[in-house]
Amino acid sequence: MKAILFIALILCFANCSLETIGLRHKLSQIIEEHQSSLYDKQMSGGWIKQPLEEFEQQNNNIITSSLNAVEDKYQLSKDGYTYEKLLQVTTQVVSGINYKVLVQYAKEDAKRVFEVIQYVVPWNPSANSITKVEEISSSNQ
Repeated sequence: MKAILFIALILCFANCSLETIGLRHKLSQIIEEHQSSLYDKQMSGGWIKQPLEEFEQQNNNIITSSLNAVEDKYQLSKDGYTYEKLLQVTTQVVSGINYKVLVQYAKEDAKRVFEVIQYVVPWNPSANSITKVEEISSSNQ
């Protein structure tokens, strides 16, 4: 009788262990799926690409100050270049917002692309600044 009770007890624990293993396996699958979905999302503090049309409609001041910064540094209008289009805008949330703006200028068969990074603090406009203005490519077509 004790042997049968002992075997029943072992089977019960074995069955519980199998259920636990099954639950652990299912739980690990859920965790893996969740972790892989995190890789598809933007990391906090990383650069986030902005939709151009929406950005152009809502942030004319950022675009204008970027174009002014390029003109101030490179004097493009003297060389016959004109602003052609906004290529890309990415933002980074810090203790304010960094805007990385790529703009393209053109003259006849030549194109030049510039990167402007602006630091904007909405609650303290005196802290706003252009932190980088750099030509990143030029081409003659």
